[in-house]
Amino acid sequence: MKQFLVFGGIFFVWAAYGFAQRAIEIDLTNQEAYLTDHGRVVVRAPICSGRPGHETPTGAFRVTDKDLNHASSFYGFFGNPATKQIVVPDADKDMRVPLGLEFVQAPMRYYVQFQPAIGLHAGFLPGHPDSHGCIRMPEQYAVEFFEAAKVGTPVHVYGYPEPGRAYWASRRSHPSGTLHLSMFGFRGSSNPNEEEFKRRRSAAFDQFDDEWDAKEKVLERQIDALEDRKDRAEGWRKEQLRIEVERFEQMKDDFELRRDAAKATLKRQWGD
Repeated sequence: MKQFLVFGGIFFVWAAYGFAQRAIEIDLTNQEAYLTDHGRVVVRAPICSGRPGHETPTGAFRVTDKDLNHASSFYGFFGNPATKQIVVPDADKDMRVPLGLEFVQAPMRYYVQFQPAIGLHAGFLPGHPDSHGCIRMPEQYAVEFFEAAKVGTPVHVYGYPEPGRAYWASRRSHPSGTLHLSMFGFRGSSNPNEEEFKRRRSAAFDQFDDEWDAKEKVLERQIDALEDRKDRAEGWRKEQLRIEVERFEQMKDDFELRRDAAKATLKRQWGD
């Protein structure tokens, strides 16, 4: 009996030790998740974390539940039950259901929960933090995390998303932002009124260009004014202004890079 208890204790310690080596790391700054084994990254996946106002919590957690065919208890979409078309892609159960539509819970397949109502699951990545707090990832990665994780697996969430940074984005094959909608019988587009979508997209890009053009003109006027003062200056003051002009010209070069990066982010947000 003693030998059995000793062997059982050794086995328990060995199993617990081996189990503890598998962990999940979630880097919100780089919008990536890592499945590690004995500290070595074995799976690396792009993610989409919580949007402003619904930030993904940071800290040390453990997996508390798993559900292959999970669906959100609060978030979803409004669909037309007759045409099976998604009409309002971003809805919740507290919103009034429009006449003729029905509320459908958002599918969250391969769900791995590590906080109440917060977990990893398969989903669409728009290229910026956009979820209600969960961690979305492409389905092929969600399957690997789901199969590897056990109840009790450590989950470490750290960092903060960088506003304006362009992150990895899914192809627009799922414009509604949800996957496996066929399991509900729905197909969809987040833009049932295509002309309205095009109008809003055009207005967003026009506003972007107007704002950045205005900033560029201010910078150019500052450089012109410095050039004029430099031309009229003499001695050490002329050299001082020359250095200032060079600094502003470098700022203009940096401005162009920031503009290009911001434009790329805008394009991702609109599915280009």
